[in-house]
Amino acid sequence: LNDDFQFDMNAHDVMVFLHIQKTGGTSFGKHLVRDLDLKRPCTCQRKKKRCYCFRPHRNENWLFSRYSTGWKCGLHADWTELTGCVDQELDKNEGETAKRRYFYITLLREPIARYLSEFRHVQRGATWKNARHWCLGRHATPDELPPCYNGEC
Repeated sequence: LNDDFQFDMNAHDVMVFLHIQKTGGTSFGKHLVRDLDLKRPCTCQRKKKRCYCFRPHRNENWLFSRYSTGWKCGLHADWTELTGCVDQELDKNEGETAKRRYFYITLLREPIARYLSEFRHVQRGATWKNARHWCLGRHATPDELPPCYNGEC
């Protein structure tokens, strides 16, 4: 059992933000790239939703999130999608294969409040049509997804 949970920005540790929609993740994600007191703060491009969050002495990412890398593993990627995607995306982005330690973080919200918030969000016109469902690094087949409710008894 590895009980070393200390995040080391100077090593090869990467914080991965699993963003569950309607839990406050957009605000939290912005705080991660704008408000932390770091030796090398993230540098954000004006009017773009992208920041560079590099380690103090190397141009390697310590943060994998919407505002640092974009939706590289898909819109609101879940645990399965992230764990099958993050390593190869960072290898591709940094141009090399590295042995990294990943620290996954997320926010939770009281389920009924989260559902109602998402329901109102959809009423205002939001969609997740660009969301994708992945399984083992590829698009999931209909058999791998749970059947959808079709409104018939």
